[in-house]
Amino acid sequence: MHPRSPLSTLTSPVVTFRKRRPEGCHWSILALAAGMLLVVCPGAAFAKGADRPPPPTLVECRERFEAHPEEQSSAMCFYQCAQAAPARDTVRRELKALMERHPDNGWLALVSGHVEYLADRKAAEAPYHRAALTFRRLKNAEGEVLAGINLRSILLTMGRGSEAREWTQRVVEVAQSSGRADLHARALLVEASQLYEVDQDLGRAFRVLKRAEPLTFPDGSPGLKAQYLTVMTGVSERLGRLEEATEANRRLAEHAHDTRGLALEGQARFTLANLALRRLDRDREPGGKVRVLALAREALVAAENTGSKELVSRALRLVVDVLGPSPEEQLEAEALLERCMELAEELDSNQRRIACLWTRAERRAGQDPAAALRDSDTSLRLAYAHGEPQYLALALRGRGTVAYRTQPLLEALVHVERALDAVEALRQSQTDASSQAELFSNWARDYHRLAGWTLEAGGATGNAAVLPEREALRRAFGVSERLRARTLLDALMASRALSPSKPTPERQEVQRRLTAVQRRLLEPNLSAPEREKTLRELQALEHSERDLRPAPRHGATEFASLEAVEQELAEDEALLAFLVGDDKNLSDVSGGGAWVLVVTRGGARAHRIPERARLAQAVTLFSGLLERRDGSEVGAAAALHAQLIGPALAALPPGVRKLLLVPDGPLHDLPFAALRERPGDEPLVARYELALVPSASLWRHWRLESPHDPGGEALVLADPDRTKSPLDGAIAAATERGGVFAEAARLGALPEARREGHAVMEALRTTQVTPHLLVGTEASERALKNTDLARVKVLHLAAHAVVDAEAPERSALVLAPGSDEEDGILQPRDIVDLPLKGALVVLSACRSASGAVLAGEGVLSLARAFFEAGSRAVVASLWPLQDAEAADLVERFYRHLATGASTSAALRAAQLEAIDDGLPPAAWAGLVVLGDASLVVTSPREAPARFPVGVGSKAVLVIATALLIGLALGARHRTRGGPRP
Repeated sequence: MHPRSPLSTLTSPVVTFRKRRPEGCHWSILALAAGMLLVVCPGAAFAKGADRPPPPTLVECRERFEAHPEEQSSAMCFYQCAQAAPARDTVRRELKALMERHPDNGWLALVSGHVEYLADRKAAEAPYHRAALTFRRLKNAEGEVLAGINLRSILLTMGRGSEAREWTQRVVEVAQSSGRADLHARALLVEASQLYEVDQDLGRAFRVLKRAEPLTFPDGSPGLKAQYLTVMTGVSERLGRLEEATEANRRLAEHAHDTRGLALEGQARFTLANLALRRLDRDREPGGKVRVLALAREALVAAENTGSKELVSRALRLVVDVLGPSPEEQLEAEALLERCMELAEELDSNQRRIACLWTRAERRAGQDPAAALRDSDTSLRLAYAHGEPQYLALALRGRGTVAYRTQPLLEALVHVERALDAVEALRQSQTDASSQAELFSNWARDYHRLAGWTLEAGGATGNAAVLPEREALRRAFGVSERLRARTLLDALMASRALSPSKPTPERQEVQRRLTAVQRRLLEPNLSAPEREKTLRELQALEHSERDLRPAPRHGATEFASLEAVEQELAEDEALLAFLVGDDKNLSDVSGGGAWVLVVTRGGARAHRIPERARLAQAVTLFSGLLERRDGSEVGAAAALHAQLIGPALAALPPGVRKLLLVPDGPLHDLPFAALRERPGDEPLVARYELALVPSASLWRHWRLESPHDPGGEALVLADPDRTKSPLDGAIAAATERGGVFAEAARLGALPEARREGHAVMEALRTTQVTPHLLVGTEASERALKNTDLARVKVLHLAAHAVVDAEAPERSALVLAPGSDEEDGILQPRDIVDLPLKGALVVLSACRSASGAVLAGEGVLSLARAFFEAGSRAVVASLWPLQDAEAADLVERFYRHLATGASTSAALRAAQLEAIDDGLPPAAWAGLVVLGDASLVVTSPREAPARFPVGVGSKAVLVIATALLIGLALGARHRTRGGPRP
């Protein structure tokens, strides 16, 4: 098998891959798409299949062509014959003579390009170009598409990217106008590969592949299916969608087995082992390294069977990456890497040299530092010359690892900081925010590593400091901010700096069709086949809507500095920013560890906390115990308190009463309010006001906004009623605010939510905001969108929520439709267009603060969408709420909010009342404040200086007594469990 091979008339385009691998490993460009040789070159693809016939002879090909000169297979016979190197020159002369006799036979020119490619890829350009123009003149769409695909591949290898892009566009246009599904699928794969390998636009590549899927399965050719699955595996892996990549590769492996393709099997086995290594690096499964090493060895055997030096080279490195540090394994690694370097020279591939060199450098760092540095520097020099951000970031990562083990720590920091600059370039190459976040999440551990190493340089781990402690804290804090909630920060900075963009007519039409499709999905009597068909239509429209969104707009993004945060914090506030990394990576090199950076007005400190794997297990255990509602969680609450925040809180200035918590990793799911210092103590919320913020930069953005003017409105939507909609049938009452999207049509009424809405109205009636209550069918999506939200200071939604962690953009609040143009499914794409102007949003709905967690970016929740819409603070829930408990807790919250209390103070007061009533943490700890906890949205109206006319002495006595009781209760709360604000 050759590093690159031309495509036959039956296969899809040559595809190159740049795959990111776990710590210490590098992905080069994969020279050809797996499965390509299934029909291009049977002799090569099945070289070791004893039952396979030998390539045809030249005489047989002549006879076949003379009998059927216009058939593709007749021309392809000459390419199959040319697999035998001694016959190649004879085949070349034969084709030249035939093309002179048949100048209008494009298949001969195409096959001539294939044959030239076997020896000199540059020589293939002219015949491919001739074939494309011949087919265009003859209006042969299939021929022009296939010739254009191969010509594009040649141009890419020659570094002529703009010409390759023009041929990509031409291929797509011709295929689409042909009306043939197979050509359209091939063209989409070409477009996806252009986006993936050249433009580095992974999100769009993924969506193009999804458009190609129904054209490829189930009726596509074996080669087309293999192409699709190979590219989908690569794109999904680069986006960090390891489960989707694993599923695509599983299907690829099955396809390889069914078609008996050695090349395809080798690629599938290699990818299986690599994905297993990626998941092990993410999940740290006990004993997983032994299993992954076995898979890597199997992948190497399979690669050897293909005869592909490219694949063997990558498989060699994969085995080395999993080998341990024992003397025997070190000797084996040296031998494998020596062969890796030999193959790189035989291939004359700088990409392979780069990868083999830095892998060898990392292995040598512990035994021969000088040799390790030589290898690493050479790898880095080649990577800079190559100029591609993915290569450069990986090479710099490797250089940092070698420097950490062989040179002063400050030298390592320089290389890792440069690696993050390359990561930023990769992120900027994505044309939509979600793809930026997904790609960026793959590199979160590099940020954790740099922050941890920087703190180590400042002496935080007990080693001698090589950097002043304050400077180390300042730098580590800066790295932390570069990691967190970047797409949300970019969106808010852009909204402040740039004028809003209106949706195009094309996008509006797609949105209208999306609504219509979702209305069909909400029909309770929709049959299973119809539902499946409609879901496929929905997916296609979702991808189209995403493509039509404007590219992420970037204002001047400024990250909050440590000094700026210290200055903005009040004397009674502390910000706790968690960095949850790994103590060691799979190569037993420091992963930076896990830390909490504590910032107050008086300075900053860093405290070590348990690493990610330990915290993930502890948080899961604690959450499970909370669900039991029997008090069994108090021991785990005390343990987590001691491990996470105990030392940090002990060192706080005595006046601190408010904690701004910046979670990371598994801590996004942790109800901090329920932690306690000792099992018998009161919970953390009894001592502090608490708020969750995505990043210090976002907190500072909200804090610097102008305070609310008096007045304005509150809009309350409660217990939306869909039963009177023509979409819905009879629905039973529900007692839990939850469900999944497929069950949205069956969600029942929320009687307690209606009571809650009236209670909110009553609490706000005496304040400076004017409340408006919409219940039942009036609590609709149309009513929300028709409201002048610029005047709304409080938006309260008491409704069902459906959270889809697999597809976060399908999560929704379920309202009444309100018109035929709406479906009542308020999703993130609807929410972000709401013109909220610093409002407080209260989501009295299940799991409205939870969802899929992307490393670095955080939780992709419904609450997050409201921030993008302009909210300054969101009150939402981490887990499903019982309807009655939610109503009681929210009613208490609004009673305190109406007094002029800040958002966090009001929620704390409500939670303390629930504790006093003996309710378990599951009933109150899941409701959290996100964003600007200090936001005050209203205050009581001015009261007259004297009692109203008609109020007698008995009434005065009653009122005075009530006030005294209220003061006494307040005093009891202030002294219980320590100082309170």
